[in-house]
Order: sequence, then C-alpha cells, then structure tokens
Amino acid sequence: MFTHKNKLAAAIGSALLGSTLYTPTIVYAEESTASQKEVEVIQVRGIRGSVVKSLNTKRYADAIVDAVTAEDIGKFPDQNVAESLQRITGVSLTRNFGEGERVSIRGTSESQNRTLLNGQAVGSADWWTNSAASRGFNYTMLPSEIVAGLEVYKSPEADIDEGSIGGTIIVKTRKPLDVEANKIAGSLLAQYSEVSGETDPQASIMYNFKNEDESFGALVSVIRQERNLRRDGIEAWSWADRTITMEDGTVHENVYSPGGGGSAMFSQERVRTGITLALQYRPSDTTDISFNLLDSTLDADNENQNFLWLPERGGSKYTDITIIEHNKVGPMVVAGTLGLSPTGTNILDETKVRNSQLKTKSYDLKVEHEGELWQSTYQLGYTEGTGGSQADRSVGWVGNYVHAYDASQAEDIKTTYGADPTDGSKWNLGFLRYDSNDAKDDETYFQADFKRPIDVAIFSEIKMGVKYRDHSRFNTKHTTDNRTELGWSLADYSLAMPGDYLSGLGSSGTLRAYAITDSDKVRRDGDALTWNYDVLKASTFDINEKILAGYVKTTLDADGLRGNLGVRLVHTKQASSAFAGATGAEVWTTQDKDYFDILPSINLAIDLNDDLLMRFSAARVMSRPDYASMTASTSYNVETQTGTGGNPNIDPFRATQFDTGIEWYFNEAGIFSAVFFYKDIQSFLDSTPAFEVHENTRIRISRPSNGRAGRIQGLEFGYQQELIEGVGVSANYTYVDGEAKDKDGNDVTIPGNSEHTVNLSAYYESERLSGRISYNHRSGYDSGNDWPGYIDAYGQVDANITYNVNENLAIVLEAINLTDEHTFSYQEEGVEQALTGVYADGRRFVAGIRFNF
Repeated sequence: MFTHKNKLAAAIGSALLGSTLYTPTIVYAEESTASQKEVEVIQVRGIRGSVVKSLNTKRYADAIVDAVTAEDIGKFPDQNVAESLQRITGVSLTRNFGEGERVSIRGTSESQNRTLLNGQAVGSADWWTNSAASRGFNYTMLPSEIVAGLEVYKSPEADIDEGSIGGTIIVKTRKPLDVEANKIAGSLLAQYSEVSGETDPQASIMYNFKNEDESFGALVSVIRQERNLRRDGIEAWSWADRTITMEDGTVHENVYSPGGGGSAMFSQERVRTGITLALQYRPSDTTDISFNLLDSTLDADNENQNFLWLPERGGSKYTDITIIEHNKVGPMVVAGTLGLSPTGTNILDETKVRNSQLKTKSYDLKVEHEGELWQSTYQLGYTEGTGGSQADRSVGWVGNYVHAYDASQAEDIKTTYGADPTDGSKWNLGFLRYDSNDAKDDETYFQADFKRPIDVAIFSEIKMGVKYRDHSRFNTKHTTDNRTELGWSLADYSLAMPGDYLSGLGSSGTLRAYAITDSDKVRRDGDALTWNYDVLKASTFDINEKILAGYVKTTLDADGLRGNLGVRLVHTKQASSAFAGATGAEVWTTQDKDYFDILPSINLAIDLNDDLLMRFSAARVMSRPDYASMTASTSYNVETQTGTGGNPNIDPFRATQFDTGIEWYFNEAGIFSAVFFYKDIQSFLDSTPAFEVHENTRIRISRPSNGRAGRIQGLEFGYQQELIEGVGVSANYTYVDGEAKDKDGNDVTIPGNSEHTVNLSAYYESERLSGRISYNHRSGYDSGNDWPGYIDAYGQVDANITYNVNENLAIVLEAINLTDEHTFSYQEEGVEQALTGVYADGRRFVAGIRFNF
C-alpha cells in the first residue's frame, strides 16, 4: 500500500523525527515503510539475525536510534525486556528484587523517559503501599514473548509524543498479516531462584490466523509465569543531623545519626498472566485497519519480616554512643547502646503481610488509508493500570530490652539484644493494623496524522497531525486503628528463620536469626476480626491532565543528506487535587495549572560514503514531573518514620539538547559509533528532607521544589562485530557528566545519573547451538529519594544457551546474576557507613523448551 517514493520519504522522516519528536507511523514495522522494506529483505533468524536487523534499524533511521530485535517469533533475547534494553548504549537499568524493573537513558531519571507500546502510552501501577506514583514504566508487567522489537529514540521527532528528556522507548508487537498463517509458537520453562530455593513454571503460546487472500488476520498469545522470590537484607534509614540527649543528660548537638534499622527478609509469590490479541483487516491495497488488546495481571502477595532497632522508641535513650568525625557529614554516630523504655517498649519485630495485585489493560484501534495524494492515519485508544495492596497487615511484636548496634563498617550492621530474638515468648503483640492502597492510571487518546509527498527544494514530504490525551492518576490509602488489646504472643505465631538467611552478607555480629511470623495464621486470625477503615487523607490525591498537541514535520531528501525538520505545539491543562489543612480539618482542594510548550526539532543524517554516516540533531524537549511530586499528598511509613511528599506548584522539566555523532558500518553485522550529547536543562527539582508530624509521629519527609538550571553532557561509544562466522562481540561505554545546583548554589547530584555505564557481550551461534554471555555495569547514582538514597555501583553477568533439536524445537538454558552480586545503598554519596540497604537476591536459572511450528 506504500509507494517506493513514500518508503524513502518515511525512512528519512523516521530518522529525523526520532531526533526531534517521534512519529509512530514511521517507527514501527507495521507503520514504517522503511521497516517494511527491512522485513522484506532480511529473513535470517537467531542471534546474528537479531543483530543484523537491529543494526539495519539504526542505520536507516533519520534520528539517533538503537534497537533490539527478537531472535525469532516468541523468542526475545531475555526473559525480562528491561534486561535487553540495558545492553543499548546510554541505557541504565534499575533492579528491584533481582529483576529489571525500570530504565534510565543518558543520565536522566526513569520518570524522564517514556515507554510507548506501538506508539501509545501504557497505564501502570505499583503493588507496594509506599511506592511513589511515577511516570516510569514498570517492565515487570510486560511479557517478553509478545515483543517483536524495541527501538530507543534518543533524539525526538515532531510526531512522537512529548514527555521525554532522556529518550523514548518504542515497544513493537507483531501484526497478523506479517506472520505466517497458522503459526504456533510458545515455550515451557522452569525457573529456579537460588535464595528462595523454589522452582516455578512459566508457559506461553501464540497462534496466528490469516485467511487465504491475506486480507484478515488474528494473532493471539497467552502467558502465565510464576516466581517465588526471597530477598535477604540489612537496612537502616533516616540518617540526618539530630540533637541527641543521653540517658545521663549529656547532649550531643547536630550529630549525623540513623533513625533506625534492622535485619529484613522479604518474600513474594508473583503470578503473572497475560493475553494479547491483534486483529488486522486489509479490505483493499489502500486501507488497513488494526486492533490491539493487551490484558496483563500480576498477583504479587508478599511479606516482609523485620527485626528493628529504633533509637528513642518508647522514650528510650542512648546509654553509650560512638561518634566519629566524618570528612563529609561531620560528627557521625556509628554505634550506640540503647537503654530501657521508661513507659513502654523499645524493640520492634515487625511483619508486613500483603495481598497485592496489579492489572494493565490497553485497547488500540488504528485505521490507515492511502488516497491519491494524502496518506491518513487515525488512532483511538484507552489504557488503564490499576491495583496496589488490597490488604496490608502490619503486625508489631514488641519488647523492652537493652540493645546495641554498630554501623562502623560499610555494608554491615552488628547488633546485640538483651533477650533472645529467636524466642517468641519474649515478644508480645504491640499492635495489629490493616492498611490498603488503591491506584488507577488511565488515558484516553485520539490522534490523526496526514502526510503527502512534495517536491520543494530539498523537502520531499510533509506530515502534520493532532493528538488529544485525557490522562488521570488517582491514588488513595485506607487505614485502621491499631489493635493493641488482642493479647497475642509471638510464641503462638512464630516460625524458624531459614538457615541460609543472609548467606554472604554481613558478619558474625549481624542478626541472622529471629522469630518470624507465620503469615498464614495472621491472615486467618486477623481477617476474622472486624475492621473499620478510614481514608488516609494525607496519601490521597487525584491528578488530571488534558493534553492537546499538534505538529508539522517535513522530510529532507537531498544527495547524501536525509532527515526531518518539525515543530510540536503542546498545551497541558493540569488539575491536582488532594486534602489540605490541619489534621482532622482537611478539605479536598484542587489546584489548576496550564502551560504551553513549543518544541522544535531537527535531525540530519549525512552519508560521508557508503559505510560512514554522520548525524546531527537538535531539539527543545520537556518532561512532566512524577505524579506523586505534583500534589500536596504524602506517602510515609510510621514505623520507619520516612516518607515522600509532593508540591502542586512545581514546573515541568524543560531542556534544549543537541547530539552529533558518527557511525561506521564496516560489514553487515559490524559497527563502530561515537556520539556526543548535551542537554541544557532549564530547571531541576530540589528535594530537601524535613521532619513533619503525621499520625502524632515525627517523620522525615522529602518534598520537591523548583530548583536551578543544570546540564547533562556525555559521550557514547559502541562497537559490534562478527569476528568469525558464528562468533561475535559487542561492547559499549557511556560517560555522563551532570551538573546542577540547589537553591543556595551548592552542587547537587542529579537523580538517576550514573557517570559510567559499560556493557560487554559475546555470542556463539551454529546450526544447532547458540549462546550469549553478557556483563553490564552501572556506576553509583542518586535515587532521588531520601530512602534508599545513593545506590552503589553494580555489575552483573548473565548468560543463555539454546540447543536446536530441530527446526521446530529448541532446549533453552538461561542464568541471571551468575556471580551472585549484591546491591548496596547508603544515605548520600561518599558516606558508605550510612547504610540504607544491602541485599542479596541471588542467582536465577531458567531451563525448558521453545517450540515453533
């Protein structure tokens, strides 16, 4: 349905647009004529085939684009899509519980990058009660089996949705008429998690139908994946300057000290089920109608078993203290002994028992028509992410005993207690409380795009369009009063700690054994009680954004030069609602805000010779703040006395950026590339922690405010080559230098900004056997939150092997985190002794079969 002239124009527009503002019609295989040409020419499969396809996408794009392509139908390079993304130059991965969850691009935070499914937003929520509502996409909700490829646009284009400062990730799924009729593909796998000791099943199947004249097709896929995980950890929090009064009356003013800490064991049972449906109808050569449905559910019931030391709990005071002079924070408490509470208890053995579920749904209808002169595209859709913790039970076992902690060594906290932590009879129920969290993230959208060829100077095509989005994010929490009269003893509800708890972490002085709670008994007895829920007004908000955007983009086509030039105009009407006022007298209030952005962009690709390509792009970009940052609401934990809050008066992030680079394609599967990028950011957000009182408790809350300007600049280097037939290597390195100031003019770290990112990979492939081993390293970075604070450098080795029994059946093996790395975080950069968390997620191994008929 596309002419050759349109193919060339679309390819040029795609690249330029990727640098300025992305065009869905150009980017996707089903939308992009350049991509269609690629599909027609390249039929190879396997690792090398994936490499060649990905390079082909990069080479013929007009923008600065990187890609990852599925090795075959239903076979993406990694079980987790985010794990594949991290191998792209400039992309960094954030892991939670041993699994890639969110990504950052070129030193920006995860929420300053957008992920689009076939060019459109995907609603998502979080299962944890205290998760701050983020614009970052949660990749654990995306089954890798449905993905045909990923494209990362590091420079924007006028016809792609705005909202990214780092980059935009396009997730592409397959279209039925592009897939062989009666195609069946799937997998039966088992995953073993080393720390939990559990082996869990994973299964997927896909079927494609299309009629004889190939005018109608239907592709359906179903997946179900289970994972029983366990994470062992040592934690602390709220390191800040405090005035400490000792039990003997001695006063230490402005000493850097912790708000508490302890040993923690988290476990979770994840069950993810999903279905996708793609329908495509092509009644003529000039009309194409498609419908895509995604329905994914994640059941994530979990429990967190903590044994906590809490300075000053119950009025207890230090009887002994060790203070050092730290070269960054000054006087710092690294150890202390805590005396008895004069009125209550001073130790908390706390268990969180949660029932959590998330749902993501997406419905998208698209109509494409090519007239004699104009090609038009209309798209209408709705996406919704819902869920949270439907029941969040807090069980607090308490005691009153002298105890001590020692945090003088990095990655460890030693403790001693005046009573045996494993003896349940020493710990009685101090409180039982039920909470819940419910979130909804939804968007309705409509867009219309029109393009036609032109012949004016170096311009070969003009494209224009309009898009309307109505986006809402709602969050509410409910809580109950503490039940303190039940008279329970942990002796009646206790289980023994696993013998391998904290294996490889801490020291002989670390608490490795304590009585943990039988969560099934708590569910049984606690759920049988009568509970009266109240809205937790401080943590309830509703945000609505009505966004109207229009654009014009022209495609450039000259001898040795291609690209695009465009501008996107965006009007955002924002309404932020939350409870405001003193506790007990809160009033639901709404604050309105309007802003308008003019976002020009240009992308140029210059052919220096047949194999050498130079690129240049420049653009004005913007990114909206996280939802949780845009309201007066607050999310906090009473026990740990930490939390985050919002500010409805903050502004979007805005930046002017440019990129220039060179790419040398020295053979079909080989490339060397180098790119320099610069982002002049108009304003960052400052986040200064301060103590606030919630539920009669002094809690350390971080709230954002408009900050000063800053910049991010860096270099990307990429190399990829097939050394000999069947053996190839790839390597890339990204250096990012970020600079920002706080309101007082002091240097501050930029959230999500890792200075160094390194990815190394090697593969082997023959007719029967193939395999890949990869190493990924990310240097330390500021999380942007008071907890966990600063995340230390992390590197991980992964590997996979595939043995092809025949053309229809393959045996697969995969190993994640082969070297059993641990994650480590501390309150702020350069203060490693201010530990906030060190965790062991362990290795994971996957084995099974893939079939393809």
